[in-house]
Amino acid sequence: MAYQRDSALFFPPLPRSYKKHIVFQIIGAAVVIFVWYNLNGGFLPKFLVPRMPYFNFGPEIGCLVFFNVDNDASKIQWARAANDKKSVTDAISNPAIHMIGGDIVLRGHGTKSQSLEPVMARPPKIDSDITFKEWLELVGTGNKGIKIHLHSMESVEISLQILKEFHEQKPIKSPVWIHADVLQGPHGDKPVIDFERFYKTLMRLFPKCTLSLGWTTGTHTDLSQSSYSWEMVWDMLDLVQSHEEEISDHLLVFQARLSLIHNSVPQLKWLKDNTQHSSIMIWHEDGDISANEDVMYTAYRFPPDLIYYDLNHERLQRLLSQYRHMSREKVHELVLRRDEVMFKPQGWLKMGFHRQKNSILASTEAIILVNPIVHIVSKSKYLPTPEIYIQGRVTFFNRKNREAEAHHTGLNIYVRPTEYTMFDKIVGIRCFIGAGGELEVTGSNLPSKIPSFRKTARMTPSFSNCYRFRITDERTHLSFAVKALHHCTVLESVEPDEELVALLHVELPKGLEGEKQHPFILRMEDNNREGLIDELSIKHKG
Repeated sequence: MAYQRDSALFFPPLPRSYKKHIVFQIIGAAVVIFVWYNLNGGFLPKFLVPRMPYFNFGPEIGCLVFFNVDNDASKIQWARAANDKKSVTDAISNPAIHMIGGDIVLRGHGTKSQSLEPVMARPPKIDSDITFKEWLELVGTGNKGIKIHLHSMESVEISLQILKEFHEQKPIKSPVWIHADVLQGPHGDKPVIDFERFYKTLMRLFPKCTLSLGWTTGTHTDLSQSSYSWEMVWDMLDLVQSHEEEISDHLLVFQARLSLIHNSVPQLKWLKDNTQHSSIMIWHEDGDISANEDVMYTAYRFPPDLIYYDLNHERLQRLLSQYRHMSREKVHELVLRRDEVMFKPQGWLKMGFHRQKNSILASTEAIILVNPIVHIVSKSKYLPTPEIYIQGRVTFFNRKNREAEAHHTGLNIYVRPTEYTMFDKIVGIRCFIGAGGELEVTGSNLPSKIPSFRKTARMTPSFSNCYRFRITDERTHLSFAVKALHHCTVLESVEPDEELVALLHVELPKGLEGEKQHPFILRMEDNNREGLIDELSIKHKG
């Protein structure tokens, strides 16, 4: 009894009204949770779902989550071209394999006897000892992920319908990648898969998957100049962004061939940086000659969770496994040289019409200025002095197929700007590089009390439409050095040129005081070209 009396002192009985209050709170909370769950289709808010695609466990689950490989995509092991019964059963029984890949065509592909039955074969093969249905029965219910590569437009709808029906009967719990080559790549043929038809069919029949996209490729006796060009990766970005709302909550992978990587890493990194939830897959084709340094280059430039490897090559795989996290020791010396001149987006501000779609496409690899209504301004300001200069490279593209206007179509680099909130009223010194090789230094919207000045030069442009520039504001005069480059994509183009020769020395008029600090500004002059700027930096001599 004493114990009960003592307990009552510490835990006095609750009033009846208070008990009712607690009951009503519990009921109210339950109602709120019930309504929330039904409105959102789950406990996770809808606005977070596109940002967290891994929460839906099924064929759309990411490989890194499903296989728990310490967030290192290089640890995912692939069984490629498992297109016959023996290859499939060997891959299933191999504990080291995570993902099993297969190729699909219609039986008799491209012949008069072509049927409507998808089989596992990679062209030029057109038949197999296993159909896609049989293949799914073997690989679709286990703990391996699957990747299917569609090789003909005729096989897309039939194959995806089979996949859908299989998943409805035997739900797939492991990752499913669906791949198609949708653009023409280096030395490749015109793609047989139409992206729009492929994508619409995929979204209708089997939208919950990892979408894998690639370029057709080929080989050549000399690949030293070959690459996934800026135009190629830009075309891929256009395809993805044409369905931005639908793709935004999908895991996305871009496939690239190892033998074509040497000159392609900046382009692929830029593509990855400008797409959501995307990764890169590097694959090695049997018979290709690939350098160890190229494997290390990709490992060095991409974080471990953003790049997969399907090498199918013992030496390359061993190299990757051993040096994946020490890749800096194995890269080409020019890769480290490029580190010194890489663009630093955090050092620049975007100004103008901020909502203009794709007005600026930025990455540590490069920045693309698409139109003149948006410009970039350096965050830091500088005093005019011979010890400081701005340098970089610009490559002009003509994706709108427009005629260039002499002394008008090109890139403006503004020195000593004082007003720059309006793109068409930037006040300062304008240094212009024309797409046709024209150079010009002149005042831009300067007060009438300052004497006008203009000095021009011209150079022969190269087929690459690429120019290296350096501008030094030396207080009393300005030095403008420009050189047309024959190659701007190859890794070797990062090698320092012989000293750039100043083509224009401009004496600056009185009234342009050089005692204040100013930023640098870059802007396209018109809509007739797009400008890709890389190796952009502000340097201090010595």
